[in-house]
Order: sequence, then C-alpha cells, then structure tokens
Amino acid sequence: MKIYFAGPLFTPYVRDFISKHAQILRDNGIDPFVPHERFNSFITPSKVDALIEAGLIGREELPEKFDPEAVMGLVRSGRITREQLDLPAINPQVIFDTDYEGLASANAVIAILDGTQVDDGTACEIGIFYGLTLQDPARKGIIGLMTDSRGLKKKDHGFGVNLFVLGVIEECGKITDSFDEVIRQLKTWDAELKES
Repeated sequence: MKIYFAGPLFTPYVRDFISKHAQILRDNGIDPFVPHERFNSFITPSKVDALIEAGLIGREELPEKFDPEAVMGLVRSGRITREQLDLPAINPQVIFDTDYEGLASANAVIAILDGTQVDDGTACEIGIFYGLTLQDPARKGIIGLMTDSRGLKKKDHGFGVNLFVLGVIEECGKITDSFDEVIRQLKTWDAELKES
C-alpha cells in the first residue's frame, strides 16, 4: 500500500516527526511518499564531499553518519545554496508536480492536522486526494492525525478542525490521535485492496 504523508514541513520538529513515523510505516510494510524526503534524495555523499573539498563547509558541521536532512538544514540556514548542491529549484510548479505525483500514486493519505488550524498546503492535499477517491476505488481514504493538545481538548467536537476539512476527511476516512490506529486503518485498507 502506498500512502502520501501530508503535513506542514516548515520546522525541523515536524519534518523529524514525519520521517520517524514514515519509518514506522515502512517497518509495517507500508510505502510512504514523504515530500521533504523526495527532495533530500537529490543530496548524495559525493556532492557533500565536493563541498567539503572546496572548503564551502566543514566536516564538523555535519553528523558523522551521512544525513541529507542535516545538509538541507545548512541550505535552509543559508550556509550553502541549492545551486552548490545541484538541487532542483523550489518554485510553485516543482512543488505542485512533486506533491501531485505523490498524491496521484497513493492509496491513502495521512494528514498531520496539528496547529491552530490545518496547514493550507495540507488542506489542499486533503482536497485533491478526496477528488481522486471519487474517481478510483483504489484510493481508500484519508486519516487525519491530531497530536496537538489544543485539538485533543476538542476531540468530541471534531478536534477543532475547520468543518469543511473535517467533512472531507470524514467522508472517506477519520481523524485519530493514535498512530497505532493509523497503522490499523491502513492495514485494513491494504487488505481490502488485496481482496479486490
């Protein structure tokens, strides 16, 4: 089963959370598409070695074990440029093409709903995937994941999620505060796919 893992990717904490939970999915036989990992895949040890040899970064600035996310941290901080790593440009078309490819190939979406409101990009991904579910029965549904204490206090009232977004999710999935429940639901959908 392929899933698209949606969430706001603007802080190292959320990227780390998504990456760690994507690994849990992989350990359970589920294939996640993680947008920030897709871009990290362009960073290779040889590109990093070339920057070190050119004196543009020091080996001490990086963890001992090769870590593309740590290298991207140097890009985000302005320490090195995307061009120096020969990374694709980041613009609306590249982001749309990359994320749509992931959505179009997914059987389900996990969407991080934390924050005072659902991230606008995540809400857009939820809407696009819902449209895809209407056209293809292999698109099983959307699972919203709420870990934010502000939303958890409103669990009995849709976790405080915008009612339109909540309605879309509930039309073809559900919201949970348990990653174990996310895995259970994905495995149920995977079994349904294998039966059909």
